[in-house]
Amino acid sequence: MKPKIELMVSGLGGQGLLTTGRLLAEAAMSNYRHVLFFPNYGPMMRGGESECTIILSNEEIGSPAVFNPTSAIVMGSTALSQLENRLKSGGMIFLDSSIISAKVSREDLKVFYIPATRMAMELGGRQAANLILLGAYVEATQAVPLELVEATMEKRLKGSRAEALVPLNKSALREGARILANYQPGG
Repeated sequence: MKPKIELMVSGLGGQGLLTTGRLLAEAAMSNYRHVLFFPNYGPMMRGGESECTIILSNEEIGSPAVFNPTSAIVMGSTALSQLENRLKSGGMIFLDSSIISAKVSREDLKVFYIPATRMAMELGGRQAANLILLGAYVEATQAVPLELVEATMEKRLKGSRAEALVPLNKSALREGARILANYQPGG
């Protein structure tokens, strides 16, 4: 049986954080009996603090509130300072080191410094940084197959204005998984 996953995705509005969480949650529906996606954002559409909680479990989920998540994807310095001390011991944190210069001080966490924004720009679209981190997360946790995340994304974007971004987004997911598979601590 797969372990319960409690993921916090946090940063600033406009970074695609809610899309990241929604994609993972939708993809996980075929692998887990209970899936929760809980967005939380301020009044500003872009630039304000934004986060979402994703819980994947085969047991009932009692509450959407997660005080000590098992993992985090972080795309902002403020989010890092708020989340670092909340993560469970042994948890994982995935940081966009292109925009966060701070280092995680806790030694009981698995930390992945990934220059996601820089990598996304090299792929052709800064807006894909969130998907690079999601690809790395999926590779590390094996929560769902990467192919399932890709299929979910294709289904969500089909017929929308963003459908043209599917090839870039798939490349970003795969690049995140690839860099994680070859990751060297200190990143």
